[in-house]
Amino acid sequence: MQGIEGGNGTPDEPDWASLYADEFDIAAAHEEWGIVVRELRDAVTLSVANGHAVRRLVEYRVQFERASRHVAEYGPILEPTSKKAKVGQWNPYWSVMRQAGEAIRALEAELGLAPVQRDKGATWQKDPQGRRRVPQTSFEMTLPASTPQTSWQERSSPASTISRRPNAT
Repeated sequence: MQGIEGGNGTPDEPDWASLYADEFDIAAAHEEWGIVVRELRDAVTLSVANGHAVRRLVEYRVQFERASRHVAEYGPILEPTSKKAKVGQWNPYWSVMRQAGEAIRALEAELGLAPVQRDKGATWQKDPQGRRRVPQTSFEMTLPASTPQTSWQERSSPASTISRRPNAT
């Protein structure tokens, strides 16, 4: 794994070992940090000022993954803990997973990482022919050429229309 150093508008990566005891959580946090920082850099929206939001996003993603593993193993309803209890209880990890998911959606929208928000955070320019707008990022985006629209009458042919009249013989 390669760490991403601070500087040039890139926030410093937190020391995940001081936050998490589990080495899988440390590795997941490091990987998520790299993913988020690269996406923000590609969208030209990365700055030191949004480092705390990126850190919170990574922490919530790690919490979501940890909680979702527990829910996948034990389910959203836990078995009753005593013989008197007939009904199971909600898995507390289910609530953690849902709340982390909501926080992730909010932070992704704030940082411009959510699919709906990506276009709002990107810098746009016209393509060489001046017909379409394409994002100004480090990757090329290919848009399909639009086909000319025809009227409904031109698209439907007599063979494709269905007559609802009974056959007259």
